[in-house]
Amino acid sequence: MHVKVIAGNSSPILSKRIAKELNIPLAKVTYGKFPDGELYVRVEDRVDKAIVVQSIRCSDDIVYLMLLFDVIKEAIAVIPYMGYARQDRAFNEGEAVSIRALAEFLESRAEKVISVNLHSREAASHFKNLIEVDAMPLIGEFYKKEKSKGTESLIMVSPDIGSLERVKVAAKIAGCEYDYLEKVRIDAENVEIKPKNVEVEGKKVVIVDDIISTGGTIAKAAETLKAKVEAACVHAVLASNALNKLFSAGVKKVISTDTIEQPVSKISVAKLLANAISNIYSTL
Repeated sequence: MHVKVIAGNSSPILSKRIAKELNIPLAKVTYGKFPDGELYVRVEDRVDKAIVVQSIRCSDDIVYLMLLFDVIKEAIAVIPYMGYARQDRAFNEGEAVSIRALAEFLESRAEKVISVNLHSREAASHFKNLIEVDAMPLIGEFYKKEKSKGTESLIMVSPDIGSLERVKVAAKIAGCEYDYLEKVRIDAENVEIKPKNVEVEGKKVVIVDDIISTGGTIAKAAETLKAKVEAACVHAVLASNALNKLFSAGVKKVISTDTIEQPVSKISVAKLLANAISNIYSTL
């Protein structure tokens, strides 16, 4: 039985780390694009069972998955970052529920789908065979080590009350306080963003979320908080020049996991995902 990890075009580094954790080889795969924009995939090794690792950041990533599944008949789909998860319901008549369509595609081709921190319970509800793993404890472990190196008081802050439960998980492991941000209207034109319950002046504040996309809320918070601000997330989408926006606003550091491979990816989810895969393929 030839079981191999197939590295999707968007997740080469994480795929290699997962293969190392599982002690199984990476398959040789070629990706290409024709002059007219059509995509090309060739799996050059024999693969009986595949662990396909592919974060979905854009439509091309979905097409590459579709082409891989045309070659590989038996596979686990490891989707570290599940794009389209924020489109989890129809807000207006006639809108596609994008994550539902994506879930139906993935589950029609893969025996199991594994992902990391989907954006909402609503998004997860569209899957029937989803295994979702939580990377928030890894952020907590990262800052537990950071905390042991310095003398600054540390507090983890959620960008809103909706993400507070996620932040609680990381803060408990880091051994620090936690709070959430609220918007306080100063006058007709000005809004201040500040923690709800805890004083942060003179402390190191880590704003923690599942996704950093444009970074607008964190940038605004960094400009208004009287503290040293860092940002941590599971999925560093970093759209629309987000890193420059964050650093220009005074954010001292941004860290993320490697669900999306970025310069700020300082925490790996490879072991977390390898454990989930091993629970399925107990013979690995």
